[in-house]
Amino acid sequence: MDFEKQWRDGVARVSASFLLLSEPELARVQALCSMLMEQKQALQALAAPADPASHCADCGGACCVAGKYHFTAVDLLVYLASGEPLLTPLFGNGLCPYLGESGCLTKPGYRPFNCITFNCEIIEDLLSEQEVSRFYQLERELRASYGEIRAIFPGRSMDGALLEGPPLSR
Repeated sequence: MDFEKQWRDGVARVSASFLLLSEPELARVQALCSMLMEQKQALQALAAPADPASHCADCGGACCVAGKYHFTAVDLLVYLASGEPLLTPLFGNGLCPYLGESGCLTKPGYRPFNCITFNCEIIEDLLSEQEVSRFYQLERELRASYGEIRAIFPGRSMDGALLEGPPLSR
């Protein structure tokens, strides 16, 4: 699969849709994207006391192997709405293309839903019951925010991953 071409095509498609937004729609998308970033940062902050970075470094980011399929059109909209320069994926690194030598190439507020809401058992076991409960409440709120953003665009144009995955086997 030519992920670089898929990436360029996906960026062009989402950027074109973003540029077609009316002023009220643009303001709504920007507000929702800002809220989405705050929610993601809150999730990251909640997990931070468990020191996820060191645990991820210990296992080599095993959960990041299939990460290329987690970056969605909505995740790209967050970059566009905030004016943040878009990351350059590292296709061909054998892991997630958004993972560099020093860790994730994306700031917590820009990370895909699956990446910011996944805590392995090691991390989750280090959180209190109250922290775990709060984490999953924030995850539900984040999921709802993704849905609100997608609903602004016609049809299902902002659904799914920016890159196509391998065909599903039967």
